[in-house]
Amino acid sequence: MITEALQHFRGVGPVRLAQLHEAGVRSWHDAVAAPECLAPSLRREIVQESERCLQALADDNIQYFVGNLCAKDKWRVLHQYLDRTSFFDIETTGLEYDDTITVIVCWHNNQLHTFVEHENLDGFLDLLDDVDLLASFNGSTFDVPRVLDGFHIPELPCPHLDLRWPCYYRDLPGGLKQVVSQLGIERPPDLQDVDGGVAVELWSMWQDHQNQAARDQLIRYCAADVLLLLPLADVLATRQPRIVSALWSHLPHVDSPPISTDAVTPGRAVAARMFGQGSPSRLRTRRRTV
Repeated sequence: MITEALQHFRGVGPVRLAQLHEAGVRSWHDAVAAPECLAPSLRREIVQESERCLQALADDNIQYFVGNLCAKDKWRVLHQYLDRTSFFDIETTGLEYDDTITVIVCWHNNQLHTFVEHENLDGFLDLLDDVDLLASFNGSTFDVPRVLDGFHIPELPCPHLDLRWPCYYRDLPGGLKQVVSQLGIERPPDLQDVDGGVAVELWSMWQDHQNQAARDQLIRYCAADVLLLLPLADVLATRQPRIVSALWSHLPHVDSPPISTDAVTPGRAVAARMFGQGSPSRLRTRRRTV
């Protein structure tokens, strides 16, 4: 599948792509093996890029494909490397530049890894050293910039793929909740009404009152968003979707009753609706140092 990604070649749009297919050029292998089938004006560029792609494939250079394939073909990266993909999500104290990351959850090597501010948050960087491909939803705009600023690092040590755009080109627009809803995927009942605004409030309840149930519920909510990415990635990669009910067994349990969403103030609810709407400059943050 990934070798059929041709739309990132210079000069190849929808019309030219159809012409290449009609000429029998459907993959990088075809372009290298039969350059005479290519238009003279594009022949050198297409052959050279095909050779670079094949070399990147041989070298296991996932970053090359994440960085060079066009948005419409990014799903092919998932198809090729899905079994080696890790998924993550973060929670924060808000949207301001000096707000901090509170929780990070990552699905890696078939298990959930949880990192909490003031406890073990720096461990996430150690985990990233073992990640081949990191995936998120809207992470290129929100999660990744905050991780870079929060940990004061120039770039991630692994390639990152934002699933929001492959979804968009599969006619699955909107936020994660909207996308998975279109696919018939639902969170567990206790997380149905929890959103970004509630997540901020839960962290405040934990920090201000040491409410253990609030902490546990926050982690459970973040972990559920991470697990939702797995069947979504299956769909994008044209694989058989995983059984969602089986995934929920990986969620951490909350011993005490779930926190009521009634505790969220109107201001928090407004802030929650702003997620995904702010500019990248507003969404960036720096982690406080003590």
